Amino acid sequence: MMLAETTLSFLEEDCLRFFKSEGAAVFQQTEARFQELLRGADEADSAAIQEHLRRKLFPAMAFYQTLRKRGISLEKALEYVRRETRRAAESKRERMRNLAGFPFAYRLYRMTVKRYMKKFFPEEGWRTEWVQRNGQEIHFNLHRCIYWDLTNAHGCPELCRVYCENDDIVFSGLLPKIRFERSGTLGGGAQYCDFHFLNTACEERKEIQ
Repeated sequence: MMLAETTLSFLEEDCLRFFKSEGAAVFQQTEARFQELLRGADEADSAAIQEHLRRKLFPAMAFYQTLRKRGISLEKALEYVRRETRRAAESKRERMRNLAGFPFAYRLYRMTVKRYMKKFFPEEGWRTEWVQRNGQEIHFNLHRCIYWDLTNAHGCPELCRVYCENDDIVFSGLLPKIRFERSGTLGGGAQYCDFHFLNTACEERKEIQ
């Protein structure tokens, strides 16, 4: 797989725009680092893990590590990566808006979320604790996350924050039917990542009462 086939399919164009005469070299080095990461990957015989590593996790990591190797500061490199991954997150937000368009969006989300998590965030890479799943709120905690594991393993734990931030962008697409909240993430130093999906219809009824 090449970078052009990942969620950062636009990276080459942006490298040329951001870094001018050095843009081609930045992209080529990022592509080379991406291929190195793929060769050393343990995909746990899981199609879901493969999807995360190849299309989402390693492209951003390769870009970040390339920028750092070229002498760009930590915060500046994070900002470049944040800008790129945000574009990908905004695209996924649009797909979330399709779900929010259904009349019973929260009920549908509640019915399918456990199956979705089991399929796309399997136990090989995540440890999920289900706390609540009723008509008012869906709440689960992630005590392990492959993004946190691998950013640590590759010496760039600070990068995990960028992946976490994109959840806010993606899940904002569920408004106005479902509101996403969280108080902390593994990448931000919390003991776990908490996910809260609130049924806004319930909140509106409480306000009326």
